[in-house]
Amino acid sequence: MEHKTIIIILIAIIVVLAAMIGITVLHPFDSKDPTKVKITSNKTQYEGGELSIKLTDLNGTAISKEIVNITITNKKGKIVVDDVVKTNSKGKAKLNLHLKKGKYVVNVAYGGNENYTGNNTTQKLTVKEEVVEATPSQSNYNNNEKPSYYDKIKVEVDPESGGSITDLSQLSEDEFAQYLGYSDAEEMERETERKRQEAYARNG
Repeated sequence: MEHKTIIIILIAIIVVLAAMIGITVLHPFDSKDPTKVKITSNKTQYEGGELSIKLTDLNGTAISKEIVNITITNKKGKIVVDDVVKTNSKGKAKLNLHLKKGKYVVNVAYGGNENYTGNNTTQKLTVKEEVVEATPSQSNYNNNEKPSYYDKIKVEVDPESGGSITDLSQLSEDEFAQYLGYSDAEEMERETERKRQEAYARNG
């Protein structure tokens, strides 16, 4: 009788061990790496801007070719954007925004996969109205308000003589910059951007 009891106990132990081994094989310990999803674009943007995100592990290593969900709600809580983006080789992704002036809440969520855990983040977003600069005119030239390269087709008068200009659109960027008194196109663009930012600030 005693031997039978021992045998039964041993069999029970073997069954329990076999079951534990089976569970371990079928459901291995969770070894997924934690992730971090971050919104890298500015919290304040102008109409026609874009939202950019970055997905990495906790060490900052990029996670590529992963789908990330983006949801944006307005101040009334209504969903105005519900879309997905796919990260590139650097773990980055962008979404063009077509939002009107107002305040929004952005939620970015990554669902995870067999190697990584999911994660999400939320950020407030303010969209301002785009400032449209006036078309350059002769008075602008007299006040040193020089047009950008992209406005050159609109220029209709010579700032010196007041006569019509018919071949200004044929100039290269550097030639146009030098025509306006800059050393090159790069200097012209820097100055144009500075003036644009000042205009945004004045109208913000």
